[in-house]
Amino acid sequence: MTAVRGTALSNRAIVGIGLVLLVIATLCTTVLLWQFGDDRAATRARLEAIKVAGTIVVAAGGLVALWLAARKQRSTELELDRQLRADAVSQLDAAERRITELYTKAADQLGSEKAPVRLAGLYALERVGIGAPDQRATIINVICAYLRMPHTPPGPRPPDGQDQDLYERRLQEEQVRLTAERILSRHLSTLVDVTGRNDTRWERLHIDLTNADLRGADLGQTDLTDADFSGAGLAGARLTSSILAHARFRDTDLVGADLSNAQALRARFPGADLTGANLSGATLTDADFRGAKLTGADLSHANLRGADLTDADLTDAVMDDVVR
Repeated sequence: MTAVRGTALSNRAIVGIGLVLLVIATLCTTVLLWQFGDDRAATRARLEAIKVAGTIVVAAGGLVALWLAARKQRSTELELDRQLRADAVSQLDAAERRITELYTKAADQLGSEKAPVRLAGLYALERVGIGAPDQRATIINVICAYLRMPHTPPGPRPPDGQDQDLYERRLQEEQVRLTAERILSRHLSTLVDVTGRNDTRWERLHIDLTNADLRGADLGQTDLTDADFSGAGLAGARLTSSILAHARFRDTDLVGADLSNAQALRARFPGADLTGANLSGATLTDADFRGAKLTGADLSHANLRGADLTDADLTDAVMDDVVR
């Protein structure tokens, strides 16, 4: 902060001002007495001259006092402005520290062995993102990284007395991951309310879910532009009416997935397994399906104009009213 300068007068400056006023008084008196002469008939005029000189000195003193008051007021204003700026910086620092602490605590909770603590960590991250928009990209990256971590589905319930604890832990982890998927879906949603607004949507985020296990995930009606799902497991996932422009699905498992009415302009599906997938009504303009497996896929009413189907397996695929 810039320090306030010149807020106090030195003793030497005060004495100097007093001497200047004294000199002014002496000069005024001398000039006026000389002007009126020194005979006795002019005594009364001399007294009037002295009064005038006194008035001039008092007026000069008043001007000096006014200047000092104005100077003091200015110094006070500068000091107040400096204090306000310092308080604003302190408040900003405190807010940033609080956000950092909340983020760090939430990230630590995600590493807990207890599923309820991990759930609390996910919701805490979401709260930070709601209150601090500049942290949203980082929070989404953390959630995506969590979903990319190795995961073993619980599978069927084992017989009584066999691996019950392991099954329960896997079942709880499934709920944690489901919560993470719902947070993504909630803040990537393209749905709007009756006013045409979507206040929960977080925009301009990069989604990296490469090799993530997202079997059965519900990501319908979300904006996944330029998202990367390469190598991910999306069997049975719902991507209905989602925006998938430029999204990458290289070698992705999309068996039985629902991509109906999806906007997948220039999306890339090389080597993807779309067996039995529903792509009806989807916009697949300039999409890349080289080497993809589309056995039994429903492509009815899909827009495949400019799509590359080189070496794609279209055995038993439904192609009714396809736009080519």
